[in-house]
Amino acid sequence: MGSATTPAAATPAKGLSRDEHRALLNHHMSKIRAAHQAVDLARAPYDAARDNLTATIDDARADLGKKQYTRKRLLGYLEDLGARLRNLLAEEEQRYRDRVDLGLPVHGEQLGLALGDPNIPEEAKDELAWEAEGFLLGRQGKINVIPDGCPPRFHQTVMAAARKGQELTQAEFVKAQEVINGRGQPQAGAEPKDLNGAAEPEPGTPEAKAKERKSVAKAKESLAKLGGDAPAGDGFEATGAELSAQGPRKAVQQRREAAEVH
Repeated sequence: MGSATTPAAATPAKGLSRDEHRALLNHHMSKIRAAHQAVDLARAPYDAARDNLTATIDDARADLGKKQYTRKRLLGYLEDLGARLRNLLAEEEQRYRDRVDLGLPVHGEQLGLALGDPNIPEEAKDELAWEAEGFLLGRQGKINVIPDGCPPRFHQTVMAAARKGQELTQAEFVKAQEVINGRGQPQAGAEPKDLNGAAEPEPGTPEAKAKERKSVAKAKESLAKLGGDAPAGDGFEATGAELSAQGPRKAVQQRREAAEVH
């Protein structure tokens, strides 16, 4: 049987005494410990932000359709929104050509702006391109940003388009908020809910009869307090104004009957 091997004892680096090695080891371990703790502290807000991103994406997928709008698709759109328009057009042009070469279906026609429509003058084409750049910047809330490489003659075009993009984003945000707030609201023509109490009992049910008896008893009690005659059998619940008017009407009737006798 072979003899058991023992791990080699840690030896100080060449040229260091044991005390020097110990001091350096503890020194570096203290720095590593602090750096590790900093990573843990930074991880907590990162994890919270990541969870919030996931929840936000899930909300979007629930509204737009989970099958069509995957997390990958939405994040891909986010990446495209932050890209330069010229790069996006070049990518779409390459994708278009590749799909044609591979015999895959292509929806519609590629933009003449991307492929280079010979009918559009170069100056007008450049202005359209920078206008589109500004519009995309405005959609991201960047209304005072001039893209790199933009000629000074197109600066106003970019800024005007950025304002239009921002206005559209704001209008769409308000519209989306109205859609979200409108959920759970009754549709037009729907019966409103009774917010003041329980629903009325169905006629003929024990509950309806009990409510009717209670109303009759209340009317009789009101008549008794006013000195009037209570109706025989089932009656109705008169209002206070009607009960108050019964006394004068009775006196007038009695005077008419006396006049007829004489």
